[in-house]
Amino acid sequence: MPAVDAIADDLDAVLKDIEALGLRARVAELDSFGLTVVPPHQAGSPGMALRLRDAVLRLAERRSGIKPDVATGASHAHLPATAGQAGEAWLWRILQEDPVFEEALMNPVGLALMTYLLGYSAKLSSSSALLKGPVAPASPDDPPKPLGLHSDNRGLPAPFPPFAQVAAVTWALTDYTFENGALGYLPGSHKLCRQPTPDESLDAVVPVEAAAGSLIVWHGNTWHAPFPRRAPGLRISMLFYFCREYLTAQERYGTRVPAEALARNPPRFRTLMGLADPYGWDEGGPDMALLRASRSGRSQYS
Repeated sequence: MPAVDAIADDLDAVLKDIEALGLRARVAELDSFGLTVVPPHQAGSPGMALRLRDAVLRLAERRSGIKPDVATGASHAHLPATAGQAGEAWLWRILQEDPVFEEALMNPVGLALMTYLLGYSAKLSSSSALLKGPVAPASPDDPPKPLGLHSDNRGLPAPFPPFAQVAAVTWALTDYTFENGALGYLPGSHKLCRQPTPDESLDAVVPVEAAAGSLIVWHGNTWHAPFPRRAPGLRISMLFYFCREYLTAQERYGTRVPAEALARNPPRFRTLMGLADPYGWDEGGPDMALLRASRSGRSQYS
Protein backbone atom coordinates (compact mmCIF):
# COMPACT_ATOMS: atom_id res chain seq x y z
CA MET A 1 0.00 0.00 0.00
CA PRO A 2 2.15 2.92 -1.27
CA ALA A 3 -0.15 5.58 0.18
CA VAL A 4 0.19 4.17 3.70
CA ASP A 5 3.95 3.88 3.29
CA ALA A 6 4.15 7.51 2.12
CA ILE A 7 2.13 8.71 5.09
CA ALA A 8 4.37 6.74 7.44
CA ASP A 9 7.43 8.31 5.82
CA ASP A 10 5.90 11.76 6.33
CA LEU A 11 5.28 11.06 10.01
CA ASP A 12 8.89 10.01 10.38
CA ALA A 13 10.00 13.18 8.64
CA VAL A 14 7.97 15.55 10.81
CA LEU A 15 9.02 13.74 13.99
CA LYS A 16 12.65 14.17 12.95
CA ASP A 17 11.97 17.89 12.52
CA ILE A 18 10.30 18.02 15.94
CA GLU A 19 13.31 16.32 17.52
CA ALA A 20 15.87 18.48 15.69
CA LEU A 21 14.09 21.68 16.77
CA GLY A 22 13.74 20.57 20.41
CA LEU A 23 9.94 20.59 20.25
CA ARG A 24 9.13 17.28 21.91
CA ALA A 25 7.67 19.01 25.00
CA ARG A 26 5.62 21.33 22.81
CA VAL A 27 4.12 18.37 20.96
CA ALA A 28 3.29 16.70 24.28
CA GLU A 29 1.41 19.85 25.32
CA LEU A 30 -0.50 19.90 22.03
CA ASP A 31 -1.50 16.28 22.54
CA SER A 32 -2.46 16.73 26.21
CA PHE A 33 -3.88 20.24 26.36
CA GLY A 34 -4.64 21.23 22.75
CA LEU A 35 -2.40 24.32 22.88
CA THR A 36 1.26 25.11 23.39
CA VAL A 37 3.41 28.23 23.76
CA VAL A 38 6.85 28.26 22.18
CA PRO A 39 9.00 30.85 24.03
CA PRO A 40 10.81 33.58 22.06
CA HIS A 41 14.28 32.04 22.29
CA GLN A 42 12.96 28.91 20.60
CA ALA A 43 10.38 30.47 18.27
CA GLY A 44 12.42 32.48 15.80
CA SER A 45 15.38 34.63 14.96
CA PRO A 46 16.22 37.55 17.26
CA GLY A 47 14.38 40.69 16.24
CA MET A 48 11.68 38.86 14.25
CA ALA A 49 8.86 39.87 16.60
CA LEU A 50 9.88 43.54 16.48
CA ARG A 51 10.04 43.49 12.68
CA LEU A 52 6.62 41.84 12.51
CA ARG A 53 5.12 44.30 15.02
CA ASP A 54 6.41 47.29 13.08
CA ALA A 55 5.09 45.86 9.81
CA VAL A 56 1.65 45.31 11.37
CA LEU A 57 1.59 48.87 12.73
CA ARG A 58 2.55 50.31 9.32
CA LEU A 59 -0.14 48.24 7.63
CA ALA A 60 -2.78 49.24 10.17
CA GLU A 61 -2.03 52.93 9.61
CA ARG A 62 -1.94 52.52 5.84
CA ARG A 63 -5.30 50.78 5.70
CA SER A 64 -7.15 52.91 8.24
CA GLY A 65 -5.42 56.28 8.02
CA ILE A 66 -5.16 56.21 11.83
CA LYS A 67 -1.80 55.89 13.59
CA PRO A 68 -2.07 53.17 16.25
CA ASP A 69 -1.45 54.49 19.76
CA VAL A 70 0.77 51.75 21.17
CA ALA A 71 1.28 53.44 24.53
CA THR A 72 -2.33 54.06 25.53
CA GLY A 73 -4.38 52.08 23.01
CA ALA A 74 -6.72 55.06 22.65
CA SER A 75 -6.79 54.60 18.86
CA HIS A 76 -8.45 51.22 19.34
CA ALA A 77 -10.37 51.65 22.61
CA HIS A 78 -13.96 50.38 22.34
CA LEU A 79 -13.44 49.96 18.60
CA PRO A 80 -16.19 47.94 16.90
CA ALA A 81 -14.53 45.08 15.01
CA THR A 82 -15.31 43.57 11.62
CA ALA A 83 -14.96 40.29 13.45
CA GLY A 84 -14.20 39.70 17.09
CA GLN A 85 -15.09 41.78 20.10
CA ALA A 86 -15.17 45.45 21.04
CA GLY A 87 -11.70 46.96 21.14
CA GLU A 88 -10.37 44.62 18.43
CA ALA A 89 -9.39 45.64 14.91
CA TRP A 90 -8.62 42.87 12.45
CA LEU A 91 -6.44 43.19 9.39
CA TRP A 92 -7.25 40.47 6.88
CA ARG A 93 -5.22 38.95 4.03
CA ILE A 94 -1.92 40.44 5.07
CA LEU A 95 0.57 37.88 3.73
CA GLN A 96 1.43 39.78 0.56
CA GLU A 97 1.64 43.16 2.25
CA ASP A 98 5.24 42.72 3.45
CA PRO A 99 7.91 40.04 2.82
CA VAL A 100 8.46 39.75 6.59
CA PHE A 101 5.03 38.09 6.83
CA GLU A 102 6.25 35.41 4.41
CA GLU A 103 9.29 34.90 6.65
CA ALA A 104 6.98 34.36 9.60
CA LEU A 105 4.85 31.89 7.65
CA MET A 106 7.92 29.84 6.72
CA ASN A 107 9.31 29.85 10.27
CA PRO A 108 10.51 26.24 10.76
CA VAL A 109 9.21 25.95 14.32
CA GLY A 110 5.67 27.04 13.46
CA LEU A 111 5.67 24.90 10.33
CA ALA A 112 6.86 21.81 12.18
CA LEU A 113 4.12 22.05 14.81
CA MET A 114 1.46 22.83 12.19
CA THR A 115 2.67 19.88 10.08
CA TYR A 116 2.46 17.62 13.13
CA LEU A 117 -1.23 18.56 13.39
CA LEU A 118 -2.24 18.73 9.72
CA GLY A 119 0.37 17.03 7.55
CA TYR A 120 2.56 18.21 4.70
CA SER A 121 -0.34 18.82 2.31
CA ALA A 122 -1.95 21.46 4.57
CA LYS A 123 -2.54 24.88 3.08
CA LEU A 124 -2.83 28.39 4.45
CA SER A 125 -6.45 29.30 5.03
CA SER A 126 -5.96 32.92 6.11
CA SER A 127 -3.38 35.42 7.30
CA SER A 128 -4.41 38.23 9.62
CA ALA A 129 -3.25 40.59 12.33
CA LEU A 130 -5.05 41.94 15.37
CA LEU A 131 -4.66 45.19 17.30
CA LYS A 132 -6.57 45.05 20.56
CA GLY A 133 -7.19 48.13 22.66
CA PRO A 134 -8.60 48.56 26.17
CA VAL A 135 -12.30 48.22 27.00
CA ALA A 136 -13.66 49.63 30.25
CA PRO A 137 -15.71 47.22 32.38
CA ALA A 138 -19.43 47.77 32.79
CA SER A 139 -18.74 48.27 36.49
CA PRO A 140 -15.58 48.39 38.63
CA ASP A 141 -16.50 45.03 40.13
CA ASP A 142 -16.97 43.39 36.72
CA PRO A 143 -14.15 40.80 36.34
CA PRO A 144 -12.85 40.11 32.82
CA LYS A 145 -14.48 37.05 31.29
CA PRO A 146 -13.62 35.20 28.09
CA LEU A 147 -15.68 36.42 25.17
CA GLY A 148 -17.15 34.03 22.62
CA LEU A 149 -15.72 30.64 23.59
CA HIS A 150 -15.52 28.40 20.48
CA SER A 151 -13.43 25.95 18.52
CA ASP A 152 -12.18 26.80 15.04
CA ASN A 153 -14.20 23.96 13.49
CA ARG A 154 -17.04 26.28 12.62
CA GLY A 155 -19.30 24.76 10.00
CA LEU A 156 -18.21 21.19 10.76
CA PRO A 157 -20.83 18.90 12.30
CA ALA A 158 -20.17 17.18 15.60
CA PRO A 159 -18.63 14.89 16.55
CA PHE A 160 -15.38 16.28 15.17
CA PRO A 161 -12.60 13.88 14.25
CA PRO A 162 -10.04 13.60 17.07
CA PHE A 163 -7.29 14.65 14.67
CA ALA A 164 -7.07 18.31 13.67
CA GLN A 165 -8.87 19.59 10.57
CA VAL A 166 -7.57 23.13 11.09
CA ALA A 167 -4.86 24.67 13.25
CA ALA A 168 -3.63 28.11 14.23
CA VAL A 169 -0.13 29.52 14.64
CA THR A 170 -0.14 32.95 16.30
CA TRP A 171 2.82 35.28 16.77
CA ALA A 172 2.49 37.24 20.02
CA LEU A 173 4.00 40.61 19.07
CA THR A 174 3.40 42.17 22.48
CA ASP A 175 3.24 40.46 25.87
CA TYR A 176 0.21 38.24 26.44
CA THR A 177 -1.05 38.65 30.00
CA PHE A 178 -4.46 38.47 31.62
CA GLU A 179 -4.57 42.27 32.05
CA ASN A 180 -3.46 42.76 28.43
CA GLY A 181 -6.38 40.78 27.06
CA ALA A 182 -4.68 37.45 26.49
CA LEU A 183 -6.18 34.56 24.63
CA GLY A 184 -7.87 32.08 26.93
CA TYR A 185 -8.46 28.36 26.36
CA LEU A 186 -9.88 25.29 28.05
CA PRO A 187 -7.09 22.71 28.45
CA GLY A 188 -8.03 19.31 27.07
CA SER A 189 -11.15 20.57 25.29
CA HIS A 190 -9.84 19.34 21.92
CA LYS A 191 -10.65 15.81 23.09
CA LEU A 192 -14.36 16.63 23.44
CA CYS A 193 -14.73 16.82 19.63
CA ARG A 194 -17.58 19.35 19.64
CA GLN A 195 -18.37 23.03 20.08
CA PRO A 196 -19.12 24.38 23.57
CA THR A 197 -22.68 25.15 24.50
CA PRO A 198 -23.49 28.77 25.52
CA ASP A 199 -21.63 29.78 28.71
CA GLU A 200 -20.21 26.28 29.14
CA SER A 201 -16.97 26.02 31.16
CA LEU A 202 -16.26 29.76 31.11
CA ASP A 203 -14.94 29.66 34.68
CA ALA A 204 -12.40 27.00 33.67
CA VAL A 205 -10.87 29.00 30.80
CA VAL A 206 -7.26 29.91 31.57
CA PRO A 207 -5.32 32.84 30.10
CA VAL A 208 -2.37 32.13 27.83
CA GLU A 209 0.61 33.96 29.30
CA ALA A 210 3.30 34.52 26.65
CA ALA A 211 6.15 36.97 26.17
CA ALA A 212 6.38 39.03 23.01
CA GLY A 213 8.01 36.92 20.33
CA SER A 214 6.34 33.67 21.42
CA LEU A 215 4.47 31.34 19.09
CA ILE A 216 1.05 30.15 20.28
CA VAL A 217 -0.13 27.02 18.46
CA TRP A 218 -3.42 25.24 18.93
CA HIS A 219 -5.41 22.27 17.65
CA GLY A 220 -8.53 23.20 15.68
CA ASN A 221 -10.80 21.41 18.18
CA THR A 222 -9.54 23.45 21.15
CA TRP A 223 -12.04 25.77 22.81
CA HIS A 224 -10.65 29.29 23.09
CA ALA A 225 -11.73 32.90 23.50
CA PRO A 226 -10.08 36.26 24.17
CA PHE A 227 -10.23 38.07 27.48
CA PRO A 228 -11.02 41.80 27.25
CA ARG A 229 -8.05 44.11 27.70
CA ARG A 230 -8.20 46.26 30.82
CA ALA A 231 -4.67 47.72 30.75
CA PRO A 232 -3.69 50.72 28.59
CA GLY A 233 -1.92 50.03 25.30
CA LEU A 234 -2.37 47.55 22.46
CA ARG A 235 -2.13 43.80 22.27
CA ILE A 236 -0.70 43.07 18.83
CA SER A 237 -0.64 39.63 17.24
CA MET A 238 -0.44 37.96 13.86
CA LEU A 239 -2.36 34.80 13.07
CA PHE A 240 -1.82 32.12 10.46
CA TYR A 241 -4.80 29.80 10.16
CA PHE A 242 -4.25 26.51 8.29
CA CYS A 243 -6.54 23.80 6.96
CA ARG A 244 -6.23 20.36 5.47
CA GLU A 245 -5.98 20.05 1.71
CA TYR A 246 -9.60 18.94 1.24
CA LEU A 247 -11.09 21.99 3.01
CA THR A 248 -11.83 25.33 1.39
CA ALA A 249 -9.44 28.05 2.50
CA GLN A 250 -10.88 31.29 3.84
CA GLU A 251 -8.64 33.39 1.57
CA ARG A 252 -7.79 32.51 -2.03
CA TYR A 253 -4.11 32.61 -2.91
CA GLY A 254 -3.19 30.23 -5.74
CA THR A 255 -2.56 32.02 -9.03
CA ARG A 256 -2.81 35.40 -7.29
CA VAL A 257 0.52 34.85 -5.55
CA PRO A 258 3.20 37.08 -7.15
CA ALA A 259 5.92 35.22 -9.04
CA GLU A 260 8.59 36.95 -6.96
CA ALA A 261 7.04 35.54 -3.76
CA LEU A 262 7.23 32.02 -5.19
CA ALA A 263 10.81 32.62 -6.31
CA ARG A 264 12.10 33.80 -2.92
CA ASN A 265 10.52 31.01 -0.89
CA PRO A 266 11.19 27.25 -0.67
CA PRO A 267 8.93 24.73 -2.47
CA ARG A 268 6.73 24.22 0.64
CA PHE A 269 5.45 27.77 0.13
CA ARG A 270 3.65 26.64 -3.05
CA THR A 271 1.78 23.98 -1.07
CA LEU A 272 0.76 26.51 1.59
CA MET A 273 -0.58 28.80 -1.16
CA GLY A 274 -2.88 26.01 -2.38
CA LEU A 275 -0.95 25.39 -5.59
CA ALA A 276 -0.73 21.67 -4.76
CA ASP A 277 -4.52 21.41 -4.35
CA PRO A 278 -5.60 18.87 -6.98
CA TYR A 279 -9.24 19.96 -7.02
CA GLY A 280 -11.15 22.58 -9.00
CA TRP A 281 -10.86 20.90 -12.41
CA ASP A 282 -11.80 22.58 -15.65
CA GLU A 283 -12.85 20.80 -18.86
CA GLY A 284 -9.35 19.32 -19.14
CA GLY A 285 -9.87 17.22 -16.03
CA PRO A 286 -7.44 16.71 -13.14
CA ASP A 287 -3.74 17.41 -13.03
CA MET A 288 -2.66 13.81 -12.50
CA ALA A 289 0.68 14.70 -10.87
CA LEU A 290 -1.10 16.75 -8.22
CA LEU A 291 -3.76 14.09 -7.78
CA ARG A 292 -1.20 11.30 -7.33
CA ALA A 293 0.69 13.39 -4.77
CA SER A 294 -2.54 14.09 -2.90
CA ARG A 295 -3.48 10.42 -2.78
CA SER A 296 -0.06 9.55 -1.42
CA GLY A 297 -0.76 11.77 1.58
CA ARG A 298 1.99 14.25 0.66
CA SER A 299 2.05 17.41 -1.44
CA GLN A 300 4.01 17.54 -4.67
CA TYR A 301 5.82 20.60 -3.27
CA SER A 302 6.59 19.35 0.24
